[in-house]
Amino acid sequence: MPRSPRLKPAFRPERDAKGVAAWAVNVPPELSETGKRRQLYFRSQKEAEAECNRVRVTQKNFGSSLLLLSASDISEAAKAIELLEPHNIGLLEAVSKFLEIHNQRTSSIPFLDLCNLYLAAKAGKNPRHLKSLRNTRNRFPSLHRLLVSDIDARILEPLLNAIPSGGRNLIIRHFKSFFNYAIKKGYAVSNPVAGLDVVEVKRKEVEIIEREAVARMLEHALSHDLQLLPFITIGFFTGIRPEELSELDWKNVDLASKEITVSAEVSKTKTRRFPALSDNAVAWLQAYAQAGGKMDGKIIGLRDNTLLAHRRKNRAAAGISHWVQDGMRHTFASFWLSKHKDVNRLRELMGHEGNTRTLWTHYHRGTTEAEAKKFWSIMPPCQPQNVISFVA
Repeated sequence: MPRSPRLKPAFRPERDAKGVAAWAVNVPPELSETGKRRQLYFRSQKEAEAECNRVRVTQKNFGSSLLLLSASDISEAAKAIELLEPHNIGLLEAVSKFLEIHNQRTSSIPFLDLCNLYLAAKAGKNPRHLKSLRNTRNRFPSLHRLLVSDIDARILEPLLNAIPSGGRNLIIRHFKSFFNYAIKKGYAVSNPVAGLDVVEVKRKEVEIIEREAVARMLEHALSHDLQLLPFITIGFFTGIRPEELSELDWKNVDLASKEITVSAEVSKTKTRRFPALSDNAVAWLQAYAQAGGKMDGKIIGLRDNTLLAHRRKNRAAAGISHWVQDGMRHTFASFWLSKHKDVNRLRELMGHEGNTRTLWTHYHRGTTEAEAKKFWSIMPPCQPQNVISFVA
């Protein structure tokens, strides 16, 4: 019969000389909570003896618990210890880790449910952004039934490899948002996106809509699609986002003071701002009113799909075969900065949340002052250059 481990505090003079805890208790592996030998130090003999008594009780309980184990239980435990030994992992540590994973899976949810919860939580965000998130959710049906806690980079990587490089980074950003939300709600402990590689994108020069094309779009709207004219006018000459413009009322437009009020409720950044109306913007809106355009209620009285159809027809009529994403804001930013030379003021007018460098990188293309002068001189046909006073 093996001898019971001897537990007795030992004094270490060399530690006492250094002014640190000098009473040592050696706990053998079979009595250690970690399954490995431990050496504990205490300031006084009394504290060390108290620890010895605690370990002795553990030893007694351990011996009693062995009587409750069957021969097969003991054999299974021995085999488990043998398997873990090359990895320097104790049986208790392995079981604890397994239970952690098991509990995490128990509290997790399917990926489809996670996406739906995230979309519901972000219901007030930009509709175009929400539509893009829904597209990402629907694009990967193979993930829908998987538990969030079971998804790792090895599962996501093959799915992303099938996507053209131009769209990969957007999907990664969406996945990152979904899994960060999962961590926040306790459905996962880590974000698998951390193990994915983004595509290095070579930045191209910012594209704008040329001045001549803008003039053709305005003229076609004035003569053939009057209800579209305010959208084009305000979009090109104030830089207001299309999704913000769709929420604005005519009461937000003050032609006398040449200013538009974008409330915090309408603004994408939830910040109130006052974009200025240029002289030619006022002239085009006056021409719209004189042609019988509606000047009450919503500025844009078209539903999203209908508005999109009108815009496509207008671009085709203006001879534009290639449309630039965010082209109206790019065009406004480029020509405004060439005229006014104040990037900080431009940032305020556009309601841009990033820093001025980001604004410059994503929205501005260098244009000459002569080009800018021509852009801000685009006037309605048969309209004098001096703007007349507006009468409702």
